Amino acid sequence: MKKTILTIFILLCCAGPAMADALDTFLDNINVQAAADRHGAVASIGSHFGVPYSDVELIMGTTGSLSDAFMILQFGRWTGLSRDRIMGVYGSRKGQGWGVMAKELGIKPGSAEFHALKSGDFGYDPRRPYGYDDKGGTSKKGGPSDNGPGKGGKPDKGGNSDKAGGKGNKKGPGNSDDLLPSDQGGGKGKQK
Repeated sequence: MKKTILTIFILLCCAGPAMADALDTFLDNINVQAAADRHGAVASIGSHFGVPYSDVELIMGTTGSLSDAFMILQFGRWTGLSRDRIMGVYGSRKGQGWGVMAKELGIKPGSAEFHALKSGDFGYDPRRPYGYDDKGGTSKKGGPSDNGPGKGGKPDKGGNSDKAGGKGNKKGPGNSDDLLPSDQGGGKGKQK
């Protein structure tokens, strides 16, 4: 009996670090990305949140890590609060964890945002170039998902196969690629 308990205890002690929380893993991946390619990582996060590169750099300079800057911007997206307000909470609660900060910023435990926080699911994958995720959250360029040509990320309804993605079917006068007839041309307008 004692051997069994001792074996379980040793296994739990060894497996503890391997059972890292999803949020910690996500944030560690952001910092690894920043160490490998700082400029690309900062640009990717700026693109993800729609903020200038210089703003991400400024927040990163204040917090000391790109992962913390990511969380500041994520809290701003969720709450709509100013960065100054979020940075104030960050400064006073930094050592207490992201959950404590989230509660102070008005994110309720049990909410979709709080669950996303705990699971590290922000629609951004720091292991992929430009934060692309397989869920269709952002494109490889960091913008909305590319579902094909057309407005609002919706596929083109006309079934048009031209690369421009515009409306119409290229039929009718003036839309042909044929050369002008020999009796036309010159471009001088109406002649009397």
